[in-house]
Amino acid sequence: MAIRAKTLSDARAQAKSNPELAWWVFMRLSGVFLIVLTFFHLFSNYIVTSEASENYAWVVQKYSSASERLYLFALLALGLTHGVNGMRYGIDDYSARNPRLRVFLKALLYTLVGAIFVFGALALFTVVPLASTQVKQ
Repeated sequence: MAIRAKTLSDARAQAKSNPELAWWVFMRLSGVFLIVLTFFHLFSNYIVTSEASENYAWVVQKYSSASERLYLFALLALGLTHGVNGMRYGIDDYSARNPRLRVFLKALLYTLVGAIFVFGALALFTVVPLASTQVKQ
């Protein structure tokens, strides 16, 4: 079951295992990091760069930077992990009386998120520029 604490000392008292306490701490830290990463992403894509100038060539040029790919991969991985853990809490809470349903829902969740992660990572790391695309300045 999910820990319903607001402070670390309360979470330690409620945690039935160390991994559950570690997930509680992860959710708090990853939430803060996700807010920072998301606002930086929005700032760089919609304030620094005009969204009207974003096209395939612009995306390919942006993805050619290893640091940009690493940043977007961190955003993808952290966001999916944070979301899966939150959904796991919800599944545990609402299917506590039916263990078969809980196992089915968690298997479905992990399968879908695994597929989203694989396709997202493939999209990040396999972008290849077309020969005919050029970035217009």
